[in-house]
Amino acid sequence: MDALDQKLTSIFDGKVVRKDLLHRIKKGTNVPTFVLEFLLARFCASNEPAEIQAGMEAVLETLNDNYVRPNEANAAQSRVATKGKHRFIDKVHVNYVEKDRRHWAALENFDSRRVAISEKFYRDHERLLQGGLWAEVTIAYNEIEDDDYTFFVEDLRPIQLSRFDFGAYCEGRAQFTR
Repeated sequence: MDALDQKLTSIFDGKVVRKDLLHRIKKGTNVPTFVLEFLLARFCASNEPAEIQAGMEAVLETLNDNYVRPNEANAAQSRVATKGKHRFIDKVHVNYVEKDRRHWAALENFDSRRVAISEKFYRDHERLLQGGLWAEVTIAYNEIEDDDYTFFVEDLRPIQLSRFDFGAYCEGRAQFTR
């Protein structure tokens, strides 16, 4: 990496992605590009070949363990029921259901439309209520038989920006000359 790339990577940590790595890993995966970019920014933020190779392997392992393909929904649900919880990468929508007088999360590839979710998540990330948001989401199994839901969202970390911090961008951008 040249000096400009190093400066960019340090100022916008976790937001800079090497497109050559993206193109290498994209061949053979059927995953949205921004999901790959998120994982590459997390695991391949280095210019050392050995670290990049280890990061690429970590990206593939994460996809294998956590990305739910639509035809694997039943297996994913079974995994949560068996293990008690599991972290997935999926698109999450939150809808208010008037009849129930509460919000329910729906996970696209996990194929469940009635997942309990805490108000904190959709208040912190409004895009959940406005078309959905790709996220790393920990789904847990509800063992209380009297409840009317099987799964609940234990944790949620957006992959897509849920809010753009223009102030932080301007602050980082000010450190460059043009």
